[in-house]
Amino acid sequence: ARHVRLTLKSYRPASTPPFLVLFINSICNMKCEHCFYWQQLNQRDDLTFEELVRLSEELGRVETLNLSGGEPFLRKEFAPICRQFIRRNGVQEIYVPTNAYYTERTASAVRDVLQERSLRLLAVELSLDGMPEFHDTFRATRHAFARAMDTYEALARLQQQDSRLQIHANSCATQLNMEEIKRLTTYLFDRCPQISHHNLAIIRGDRKNPTLQGPALEEYRALYAYMRRLWAPREAARLGAIVEPMLQWTKLKAAETQAQYVPCRAGVLSAVIHANGDVAVCEQRPPIGNLRRQTFTEIWQSHVAQQVRCSIRAKECYCTNEVFMWPSIVFQPAHLVRAMVGARAWQKASPLPQQERAAYADAVDVPANHRAS
Repeated sequence: ARHVRLTLKSYRPASTPPFLVLFINSICNMKCEHCFYWQQLNQRDDLTFEELVRLSEELGRVETLNLSGGEPFLRKEFAPICRQFIRRNGVQEIYVPTNAYYTERTASAVRDVLQERSLRLLAVELSLDGMPEFHDTFRATRHAFARAMDTYEALARLQQQDSRLQIHANSCATQLNMEEIKRLTTYLFDRCPQISHHNLAIIRGDRKNPTLQGPALEEYRALYAYMRRLWAPREAARLGAIVEPMLQWTKLKAAETQAQYVPCRAGVLSAVIHANGDVAVCEQRPPIGNLRRQTFTEIWQSHVAQQVRCSIRAKECYCTNEVFMWPSIVFQPAHLVRAMVGARAWQKASPLPQQERAAYADAVDVPANHRAS
């Protein structure tokens, strides 16, 4: 029933998009070279908690809430914001990327959010760019990798008490870190048995370091194939894992053709609200209004919004952003079948033998009781 309802919504804009990306702050403690949001960071004009409550009260049902920042867990009202959207808007799933630097703050907020029994899934995604030396240098933050591992341990303890918490890792691929990610993903598979998924993304947007480019696509394809085999034992048990090869297939097709390979439903199924109240249909398109000057409904139903939807429908843009590709694939039946066939999603990846796994000799040693088979 849920799938049918959302599929029908994909063909006409709803008053409330079922997938919402909400930047809950602009404050961040790191200076990552690949950050697409760097010009908006630390602006001190974030929406107040009261303004976010008013937004929630205006919106209808929101299926999935993707929280972003800044560093989301630096928002002191992180748990109250989640609670508001769960109770008022019926949010079932929350995804939140984090640099994982603030262990106690993160664990405390996650513990509070999990008190909401109607929430089905809280996925905390640890953003990691490579092995310790590379990661810390890339983010201009000492001990960033070690702190992320501390946060993993704290989250792993919480997950043992509540399986609705899922721990993911996320890595942004550039021309510089493909081998780093290969070693990293192997290390994480061994070191972090409660990480259920490692997402591989392609750098996008107006990155802070303009010399950073995306990887060679064949190199990216080979790295994803390696990761798919490595993580196959855990992906087999993960809800929604069958979509992952379809996402990667669609992403590579978009990058190869530099066009929408699956028609994008941003602005229909999904919306973005930036930390300062700017509203956009996606992260790539410019804002179409601001919540401090208009209501969300006025913005969403405006002529400007309609023009942007027409532009997207005419395929005047493309991207490789998984957040917007996922609903575009899953809730358009013909394109779901196309992606499934193209990716051969029904074929299970063969597990990667130990002798084919990448070495990570400069990492902190993995205790024997942590090493995965």
